[in-house]
Amino acid sequence: MYLCRAALQRFSPLARHSITQRAILYRDVVPQRLMSSVPGGSGENLIYVVLCGGAFAAAGAYVYRTVSTDSARFTDRVTEIEGRPKPEWKPKTWPAKKD
Repeated sequence: MYLCRAALQRFSPLARHSITQRAILYRDVVPQRLMSSVPGGSGENLIYVVLCGGAFAAAGAYVYRTVSTDSARFTDRVTEIEGRPKPEWKPKTWPAKKD
C-alpha cells in the first residue's frame, strides 16, 4: 500500500503535466481552410464511375451467360459426382493419432 501511494505521489504531477500539454497542443493547431467546391464536383470521378459501372455490367453479363448456358454441363457434373462410390464412414479414435 505504501509503495502504491509513493508511486502515485511521485508520478501524478508528471501525468497531469503531459495531459495539459496535449490540450495546449490541440488548441494551437492552425484551422484548415474549407474547399470552395465539393470533391469530385468537376467531373474528376466520372472515370471511376464509368470503369466501375462497366466492370459491374460485364460481371453481370458473364454470370447470366454462364448460368443460362451451362445448365446441362452442371447437371451432368452433379450426377457424375453423386454416382461416385462413397466409402463407409468410420469414426476417428480420440485423441486423434498423428499419421
